[in-house]
Amino acid sequence: MGTYILDTLAQLRNSGDNQALTRAKLSKKARKKYITMGVVNPLINLHSKLEPSYHRTRDCAKVMVQEGKKLTAKYCNNRWCLVCNGIRTMRLIKGYLPTLITLPDRQFVTLTIPNVEGKKLEFTIRLMGVVLRRISGRFLKAGTPIIGIRKLECTYNPILNTYHPHYHLIVSGGDVAVKLVDAWLDVFGDAVREAQHITPTTDNGVSELFKYFTKIFVKGRLYPDALDVIFTAMYGKRVFQPMGIRKDVSEDIEGIISELCDDIPFTELQLWVWDDTDWFAMGSGEPLTHYHPSPKVQALFNPP
Repeated sequence: MGTYILDTLAQLRNSGDNQALTRAKLSKKARKKYITMGVVNPLINLHSKLEPSYHRTRDCAKVMVQEGKKLTAKYCNNRWCLVCNGIRTMRLIKGYLPTLITLPDRQFVTLTIPNVEGKKLEFTIRLMGVVLRRISGRFLKAGTPIIGIRKLECTYNPILNTYHPHYHLIVSGGDVAVKLVDAWLDVFGDAVREAQHITPTTDNGVSELFKYFTKIFVKGRLYPDALDVIFTAMYGKRVFQPMGIRKDVSEDIEGIISELCDDIPFTELQLWVWDDTDWFAMGSGEPLTHYHPSPKVQALFNPP
C-alpha cells in the first residue's frame, strides 16, 4: 500500500461529516471525476503558478474509505474541480434558494463589458467588482438597495482569443434592475446596452445561477491555456456575493467529507482507489460504480 494511500487513510478515518448519497449520484461523481482528470492533466503540463492547486485537484477524492455504508474522501475545494463544484452547487442552492424564491418581482440581470485580452483580465475583474460595490452602496444611500445575489462568470472566445468577464444577478424589483443597468453603463461607456439583459426569472432560473463560473469546454473543445488564464485571474476571488440578504452558506467545502450510501454492500473497511474511470477495491479490483464514459464524453478529450 503506497505512502499516499496510507497518509490519506489516516486523515479520512473518523470523519464526522455525513451526507446522503445514492448509487446513481455515486456514478455521476465518477463521471465528474473522469472529466476533471481529463481537464486537469493538461493544466498541470502548463507549469503555471496554479500547478500545485492543479495537483490537488488531480488527487481530489482519489481514495475513498468505506466503513459500513459510509464513504469518506478528501476533496480539493477548487472551483474548476467538477466533483467539488457539484457539492458546492447543491449547498449554495440549499442555502440561498429558500430566500431568493421569496423575493418579490425577481429579475435575472446580466451586466457585461467588451471582451478583453488575457493580460488585462485580472485587473478588469477587480475593476468590475469595485464598480458594482460602489453602485450598490449608492443605491443603499438612496433608499433603493439592491436585494439579491450576484455571480461572476468569465468565458473565452477562441476565434478572437479574448475573454468575457460578466455578472449574472438575481435582484428584487424591475425598477431596481433597470437603474442598475443604467448605472453600469454610466461607468462602462464602451459597453453596449443591447448586451445587458433583464428578464423575469423562475425558481429554475434561480437554481441555474449556481451551476458554474466558466464553461470548461467551448463548442466541445478544451483550451487549457485559456482556462489557466481564467482560473488564475479569478483565483481567491468570490464568485457568489449576496446583496442585501444574509450570507447563509460559504463557497468553500470541507476538505474531508463523509457520505452515507445505502445502495452499496456493507463492509467493515474497504479502500477504493481511483484509476482512469472508476474507484477500484484494494485487493479484489472490483469497481465501485461501474461507470463507463460514453462516446460523447470520451470525444471531449479525443476530438476527431
